[in-house]
Amino acid sequence: MAPRFVLLVAFVSCAVQPLLAQRDISGPWWPLPRNEDGSGMTGDAAGLPLGPEGRWRADSWSPEEFDVAEWVCRPHPWEFSLEGVLSQIHIRPEIDRATQKVVAYHGQINQMEQRISIWMDGRPRPPEHAVHTWGGFSTGEWDGDTLVVTTTHLKESYIRRSGQMRSDRSVIRTRYRRMGDYLQATVIVYDPVYLAEPYIRTTMMWEYDPAMRMWPYPCEEATETAVERGTVPHFLPGTSLLPGLNPALADDFATPYEARLGGPATMYPEYIARMKSLPRPSVPMPRGATESTSGQRLIQVPPR
Repeated sequence: MAPRFVLLVAFVSCAVQPLLAQRDISGPWWPLPRNEDGSGMTGDAAGLPLGPEGRWRADSWSPEEFDVAEWVCRPHPWEFSLEGVLSQIHIRPEIDRATQKVVAYHGQINQMEQRISIWMDGRPRPPEHAVHTWGGFSTGEWDGDTLVVTTTHLKESYIRRSGQMRSDRSVIRTRYRRMGDYLQATVIVYDPVYLAEPYIRTTMMWEYDPAMRMWPYPCEEATETAVERGTVPHFLPGTSLLPGLNPALADDFATPYEARLGGPATMYPEYIARMKSLPRPSVPMPRGATESTSGQRLIQVPPR
């Protein structure tokens, strides 16, 4: 009887250990190669479910915004940085000494040294008028072996760094799932202002790396392009010079101009059939093209 009991205990222990590991997302995580969102053509919004307000926000954006002193060191939000190159992350648990329960997970990401606190203790969310920050306010709960994090109280920030934004009323839902020594994150952006439908990113994967170093990310203001004091860089409707908004310029895939304007339909595989019937741009985009290489006015596409 005793040997059978020992075998049973050993079997249960072996079965429980992987399960417990699945529910522990703490540690240093090194990003695996992934495709960053977009084609690389400045102004391209293909695949983004932009609504009318989001389209107008993107059309008015100018790259010179990066050179305004207040924005030179503008933080990149956590959910955006997860997809970037400098997305090494370190997650540390905060444990309550009395109960030994996880009160929160505190994360740091290399990009702009952004930090996030994911509260696991059931604390209430701040009132709607509470301060909005780059990191927002996050709470987490387990859905099986997946940690579901809901983030609110965010400042307006990037979806892509070429004018496509999410508003300060966005709600971000991030699902973290550990599979052995790998961590996957799925980000869902809900934005009632700029997006007509939720936007989902699923390309983020990391590998557990105990030897990982996270280097500092210093950022100092510097004048890279002269922007006259008091100027707010922008384009008026229909005057954007971004290559992605030039109907004549083609990206590496000759994506039709209509698709580059984005919209919910461009997210789905069924849109490929429509793209085959659309005219394709014929002028290759010059290598290293910036907003100044596109001299054609924005042409409004008829409603779909």
